Amino acid sequence: MDKWLTHNNFAKVLALVFSIILWAMVHLDSGTPVDSTTLAQPRFIDNVKIEVTGFDEDKYILYDLEPSTVRMEVKGKRIDLTTNFSDYKARLNLENLGPGTFTLPLTHELPPGVELISMDPSIVKVTIEAKETRTIPVTIVTKGEPADGLVLGTPIVAGEGTVDVTLPASEVQELSKVEGTVDVTGLKDSVKGKSVKLTAYDRQGQPMENAKISPSSVDVEVPINKLYKNVPLEVRKSGQLPSGYVLTGVETDVEGVVLYGSKEALEGISSYPVTVDLSRSDGSTETKYSVDLTPPEGFEKIEPSSVTITLHVMPGGQKQLEGVPVTLKNTGSSYDVKWIRPVEAMLSLTVIGPNETLDALRPEDIQITADLAHLGAGTHSVPIEVNLPEGVELADSETSITVDVELTEKGNPTSGVPVEHSDPADGAQSPAGSGTPSRQEEGGNTTEDITSGNGA
Repeated sequence: MDKWLTHNNFAKVLALVFSIILWAMVHLDSGTPVDSTTLAQPRFIDNVKIEVTGFDEDKYILYDLEPSTVRMEVKGKRIDLTTNFSDYKARLNLENLGPGTFTLPLTHELPPGVELISMDPSIVKVTIEAKETRTIPVTIVTKGEPADGLVLGTPIVAGEGTVDVTLPASEVQELSKVEGTVDVTGLKDSVKGKSVKLTAYDRQGQPMENAKISPSSVDVEVPINKLYKNVPLEVRKSGQLPSGYVLTGVETDVEGVVLYGSKEALEGISSYPVTVDLSRSDGSTETKYSVDLTPPEGFEKIEPSSVTITLHVMPGGQKQLEGVPVTLKNTGSSYDVKWIRPVEAMLSLTVIGPNETLDALRPEDIQITADLAHLGAGTHSVPIEVNLPEGVELADSETSITVDVELTEKGNPTSGVPVEHSDPADGAQSPAGSGTPSRQEEGGNTTEDITSGNGA
């Protein structure tokens, strides 16, 4: 036996036998025919999503689909029972259905050769509601603060700034706003062309899940600027108009300017002065010229950088008006008023204006008032307020005009020595030469006489 094992030919034969056995094993295993007609055990297909067909999404909204998936029990040949679950379908046909709540049967679609044993559930409940669309403006809010020293401008929405919101009819009245949020925390530059997703909110501030927004996002710009303040222009005049002309008006193409600077600097300014040079007038009815604007000390920038001045002039002169009445205001009921200067309640004024206006001007066309409010007894110099017709000015508008009045308390007894009267009963008489008033009864009337002081 040992001799065979060591013999070379025996080893070759043995190797050939093993090779044949291995070949047979492989080919018998892979080539053994399987009976594909044999039915497999029933199979369960879980979580098959219900597909909705025949539904008009433009007119209606579908919700409360209960349930949204089914479980199928199927049977068939092994070769037909595929493991591709997308081949198993459950369908709900909503064709020709309008608003309402319905309980409807499901249909199914299976791979060829596969039969449905059962489907759980086989009917479902669904609610259909009509849609309504409302156009509403977009609101953009910001979150956070930009870098120090910068301030946010008003967000700008590209386009018309509105969107269409479609909701079930029962929810439309609850729609309050459509809002998007931009985070500006720490930003140093303006936000430009940022796409912002929008959300619809109800009156309680809660997101509306059934809302369809078109478009669902908008492009937004958020200006980020240095601190600024809008201040009005303060027009000041310098120079002289050509001889024979009067100024009837000054116009600027802007009413105010925007100043950029620190918080402290902005808090300390309330207007921006612009000096109008009257000598720039060429004598025509209107003269326009431009004035460059520069930031005041402590400010970084001013907008606009220039302003257009328009001078309106007309041929004119001056006129002296006599006897313009003065009206006292707030005289009160406790004092008597005596005019000191002028001695009567009238003033003379020199005014300038267009010739045609001055020709028709009368004293009664001018209103002069002096306010005595908060004044007590004594002599007071009271400034007056002059109200002139349009186009007319005081010739010397820089000079303050005042009037002097004396206020005395009503019913205040006069000063001096009391008069001593004689008593007819005892024959006493007033001393002669005292210089004091004596009172006599004449014809039932009281008269007052002052003695000359010489006994006469």
